[in-house]
Amino acid sequence: MNTANLKKILKVFLTLQWAKELPRQGFIALGFKRNEADSVAAHSFVTALLAYFLAKQLQKDGAKIDPEKVLKMGLFHDVGETIVGDVGTFVKGMAGGVFKNIEEEGVKALVEGLDSKEEIIKLVEEYNSRQSLEARVVKAADNLDALAQAKGVPGAADALKYFKRVYHITKFDWHKRAVDLILSGEVEPGREWQKK
Repeated sequence: MNTANLKKILKVFLTLQWAKELPRQGFIALGFKRNEADSVAAHSFVTALLAYFLAKQLQKDGAKIDPEKVLKMGLFHDVGETIVGDVGTFVKGMAGGVFKNIEEEGVKALVEGLDSKEEIIKLVEEYNSRQSLEARVVKAADNLDALAQAKGVPGAADALKYFKRVYHITKFDWHKRAVDLILSGEVEPGREWQKK
């Protein structure tokens, strides 16, 4: 790898460090303390993993889905926020879609020098359009990650009602079941390894 290409990659990498310290504003608006709200980077990581697990299961069940594309889309879905900041879901709704374009411009600015810029821009645009199966799976994972973060935080009790309604965006019956399973406490984090 030549030094010029390495510099381009490192520039993006160093900029992405900001996402580790960028708290998700939707949680702050709900009354979370800064230490209760996860970072954009942490959210993107867990969203990507959950989306991948879901896609692999859907593929096993016979769906025509690309799990690797889902994984990449999950990692990149909020990367524009590194440049433009995070704006909470409720504010985005009030703004009538304006922030989608701003975040897409942030993505373009971030990846400008990379050879993979077109792929990353297309992944984010596809995610934002919510038309493909892959984008809808990532959106479900995005929603479920936010629900998992909000569950158990006293200030988020009113927001939990939102998670029961939002599955209409993905139109997956399993998304609604997942919300119900998490909210009911029927599924909890695995701790079997602690008992050994």
